[in-house]
Amino acid sequence: MKLIKTTKQGNQHFLLDDGRIGAIYPKTGYVRVSHSIKQRRPEYRKAAVERNLKAIQEGKTGNLAMYQINPVRKVKKLQPVRQELYYYPKWSWRADSAKPYKFLPKCFFEYEHTERLLYPTTENSNNYLRLMEILTKFNYKNCQP
Repeated sequence: MKLIKTTKQGNQHFLLDDGRIGAIYPKTGYVRVSHSIKQRRPEYRKAAVERNLKAIQEGKTGNLAMYQINPVRKVKKLQPVRQELYYYPKWSWRADSAKPYKFLPKCFFEYEHTERLLYPTTENSNNYLRLMEILTKFNYKNCQP
């Protein structure tokens, strides 16, 4: 793993062992990696690495397809029900001609979703080592040539 470039915002771009590009964004706490190039022929792999390096040197990293590798956790959340319900009053002996009343119930439903664990670097906390550890573990596990 080799440091290629550090931007004005403090973002650092690395060349991983297999030719991919890895990036650390300290302000937001994200770690991203470009797509795999292992399955390509050697001449295409070399061209892909050169294209990635050229994009970083020109400062056009927005053109690279990079994926988040931050850890994921499951979160349960309560969400209020926002659907209006209608009912017919009991005292109406002809429900077909009675006007329905509407009300908004005060109830909640629970759903589960996933979110990324972010480690932003602020004045009070320095999470740069955590971000570097995430990228180093990914490089060791997935990027062996």
